[in-house]
Amino acid sequence: MTPALALFLKAPRPGTVKTRLAAEIGARQALRLYRVMASRTLAVAAASGLDTTVWFAPADAAPEMRLWLGEQWTLRPQASGDLGARLAAAEHSVERGRGWLAIGADCPGVDAELLRVATAIIAHGEVALGPTLDGGYYLIGGRTPLPPLFAGIPWSTSGVLAETRARLARSAVPWRELPTLRDVDTAEDARAEGLLT
Repeated sequence: MTPALALFLKAPRPGTVKTRLAAEIGARQALRLYRVMASRTLAVAAASGLDTTVWFAPADAAPEMRLWLGEQWTLRPQASGDLGARLAAAEHSVERGRGWLAIGADCPGVDAELLRVATAIIAHGEVALGPTLDGGYYLIGGRTPLPPLFAGIPWSTSGVLAETRARLARSAVPWRELPTLRDVDTAEDARAEGLLT
């Protein structure tokens, strides 16, 4: 069975996407870069052949998301709560024993080959984890149900990856890490990824 890919996106509204980046370069420019990164990520998801669901926020944005993304994507509203609650809800929507991966749209280095590698890791019964330079992760996946990896995590801090590794170790769940990549949260990140000059 083809693994499920959960792609987390926000409605493309000025002032609500890439807020740290927007504080540096302005809401309109941050929105433009978000749309570029989201388009690239959607192309990667399509090329991967995975069974992709776009999990969107806010919950009232379904018509806006459909207008933006077209008819080819399965859309579902993200659960309320922090990122952990939203990840858990997406994971729990997949039948038990099926491979599942989650990504966002703020890591330009994610490509279809990387998703294929993650899928192979999951097929071997391991958790796939894609670290970011800032101490978080750009991808997580495994066979459902995953161990308790999402509740009580210090989201949006440099401690996310370390806490996730610690929980995997405590659960005695084998995992493999993908290459460390940069996610785009600041103008410096955007310049490093060639999105800004």
